[in-house]
Amino acid sequence: MRRKIFIQLKNLFRNKQSGYDYRQVFLDFNQSLHTIKDKTSLISSIVTRIYELVQAKNICVLWENRDATRYILVEPQEEINQKLYILPDEGLIKWLQLNEKPLPISFAPEYINIFSENDLKIIKHLNCKLICPLKANNKFRGVIFMGEREDNKPYDTKDIEILSVLLDSAALAIENISYHEERVAHLKNIMQTDRLSVIGQLAAGAAHEIRNPLTSIKSAIQYIQGDIIDPKKQKIINSTLSEVNRINDILTGLLSFSRQNNPVMREFNLIIMFDSILQFIRNTQIKKQIKFITKYDESQLSIVADQDQLKQVILNIVLNAIDAIQEEGLISIDIQSLQIEGNTYYHIIVTDNGPGINEEQLEKIFDPFFTTKDDGTGLGLSISYGIIYRHGGNIEIHNHPDGGAQVEILIPKGSESKDKY
Repeated sequence: MRRKIFIQLKNLFRNKQSGYDYRQVFLDFNQSLHTIKDKTSLISSIVTRIYELVQAKNICVLWENRDATRYILVEPQEEINQKLYILPDEGLIKWLQLNEKPLPISFAPEYINIFSENDLKIIKHLNCKLICPLKANNKFRGVIFMGEREDNKPYDTKDIEILSVLLDSAALAIENISYHEERVAHLKNIMQTDRLSVIGQLAAGAAHEIRNPLTSIKSAIQYIQGDIIDPKKQKIINSTLSEVNRINDILTGLLSFSRQNNPVMREFNLIIMFDSILQFIRNTQIKKQIKFITKYDESQLSIVADQDQLKQVILNIVLNAIDAIQEEGLISIDIQSLQIEGNTYYHIIVTDNGPGINEEQLEKIFDPFFTTKDDGTGLGLSISYGIIYRHGGNIEIHNHPDGGAQVEILIPKGSESKDKY
């Protein structure tokens, strides 16, 4: 790959038709490839170099997501719709994979049939004039959309040749950073799972040791409660009993956390489960004037999973979203069916328009006993993490670009659960 790029550069530099110092642009760009370690910063640098070379407007980079289910916008731009994406089985991607070269946009009959409805929507939204593939290690990984040039001239053969050389290096650099980020995320999941396992064992022992004396304390308080007439003392007794009950609730949560059993896998309708959850919280929803928006691929989504455990996860996530919203908020639930390496997965996305989560809290969001609520135990999301893991899935929480928090769950439609935790 590097030898091929070197030969291409050599041929470009021999061309004396332009006074533009292409050599310096490529030298600066290659230097930045070795110094930038963040994907977003790297892509921002790539966009800058592209603009220096061809003065293109609306340069957007879409890169393959972690699950290889779509190509999503990487470079954040306020004026560009952050929800832009392309599916791998659509016409544009298939053409780029087959031809392995940039595609000047034309709406001639022989080209118009290439594009899907979603392709055309993006092309028109960006006023796109040229689309370039991003290929690394002999694998198609992304695409770059470029609008018209600042001088309104069409892209010529030399523009495309220069871009092809630069983007070969760019794709390889993005690939390396993506691989590093995926490894870090994978190791983080392993560490989180191991940590939860150890804490679960400790929690079980501690809960048993505390619960026995706590039961004696509660019995003693209740025994003398009827003999106390003074209203002030009665108030103190009631408050003490309330705190004892709160401790007992925490212990119950600890025992639930430590006794997370392997899922009992049965087939059920995922949509019916979600509808039952929304019905269950309807009073809370009405009280806080929260609107729910649901988007399901189909009316029937069959899944093989532990319905009680999965219901516990979704209910916890939805209640957290409701708590985060003051009033008159919006919560959206989106369920998509995806194909990953020949297997069917459900991608569940719960998004709220609350204040979001600060970065420090996001790092600890799945840690046991970490909570931002005054009356919380900090076990809900830890338990949810374990449940999804044992189903062979993955759960992530992050802030949505448009504001609020977003929870994403990827869970197989039907597979054997993992026998370790």
